[in-house]
Amino acid sequence: MNINRRNFFKNTGAIALGTLVIPEIMKGNILHTESISTAKEIKTVGIQLYSIKDLLEKDLHGTLEQIAKMGYKEVEAFSNSKGHYFGMMPKEFSGMLKDKGLTLIGSHLISGTQEQKAETWRQATLLSRFDELVEKAAETGQKHLTCAYIFPSLRTTPDDLKRTAELFNKAGETCHQSGLQFSFHNHAYEFEKVGDSLIFDYLLDNTDPKLVQWEMDVYWLVAAKADPIAYFKKYPERFTLGHIKDMSKLDAKKNVVIGDGTIDYTNLLKEAKKAGMKHFIVEQDNFSGPVLESMEINCKRLAAYKI
Repeated sequence: MNINRRNFFKNTGAIALGTLVIPEIMKGNILHTESISTAKEIKTVGIQLYSIKDLLEKDLHGTLEQIAKMGYKEVEAFSNSKGHYFGMMPKEFSGMLKDKGLTLIGSHLISGTQEQKAETWRQATLLSRFDELVEKAAETGQKHLTCAYIFPSLRTTPDDLKRTAELFNKAGETCHQSGLQFSFHNHAYEFEKVGDSLIFDYLLDNTDPKLVQWEMDVYWLVAAKADPIAYFKKYPERFTLGHIKDMSKLDAKKNVVIGDGTIDYTNLLKEAKKAGMKHFIVEQDNFSGPVLESMEINCKRLAAYKI
């Protein structure tokens, strides 16, 4: 409900109005009582390390130190050329991040296929040596383990989707036994229909919310012509993690730094928090320009949003 200025004067007094409302009125904004007391900036901005993958291959420690100096607080890992945790032992990796002022909140893996067999846990997928990876992930102290991609063989027919939903629930149970939360990260292909259902909706509707959470990649939902806010409202408490990146005004297939593109995050991030999103993670995976400079701008701009 919008504040009625006359009643506000009457109820709270001119002093309260002068200190809380006048600055916003001068800006031409209409306030809500909730926004006065609860809107806060995002203080713990995260980064998916895939955004700086090439730099990490050359200088892991130095690049992470630069990321920490920019103001990033949380880190989400992925499997690089050396496998999970960049060739380091799990505790060693998370400890190294902690020494730099960074917290490992989670890591990515892919589904793999029935035919692919991981040689060790370093190359583990959802379908190969997953139990071993879960044990290693638990050693780091991270809270999330996220499947970032499911291969076509797991999503081509309705039966495929049924088996994949069951696989997700089983993975969620395995993770819970080790104190972890299993999640799924979307792209745009999930908004294709298989049978009568969108892949995205089918997996949401047929997995246990306690066992399977979501990492919403906002960019990819927009690219698929889907409405992120509508999903927040339909599936509250499912989107614990969020990947935040912007869409180029010139080429929708390209990312740009947050605030320079077509996605209006002002209200979207508020709705995300309201729906239960706890981690706001910068990711850019198809963009041009200086990488570290872009990451620094992303961090500052994301941190400035009030949610």
